[in-house]
Amino acid sequence: MDEKMIFTDILAVQNQLAFHCGRLAAGCTTPQFRDTVWNVLNEEFLIQGELQDEMKKREWVHPIPASPEAIQRVQKQAQG
Repeated sequence: MDEKMIFTDILAVQNQLAFHCGRLAAGCTTPQFRDTVWNVLNEEFLIQGELQDEMKKREWVHPIPASPEAIQRVQKQAQG
């Protein structure tokens, strides 16, 4: 298995962990537990960012910049 495939697999696992942490946090019944889960989720997002940065540095991924319209659409969704 080459490095690119390993990074891709790790990133996929990180995405799944983040998804499940988000669902778990939404269902937490105590603030302390919710805060703990949010902290884990934040760590997962940091790891995802580091993986993405390394993959960009190695030119394995080529992100496309978001258009101003796409940015506005996401902003409206977040506010509404």
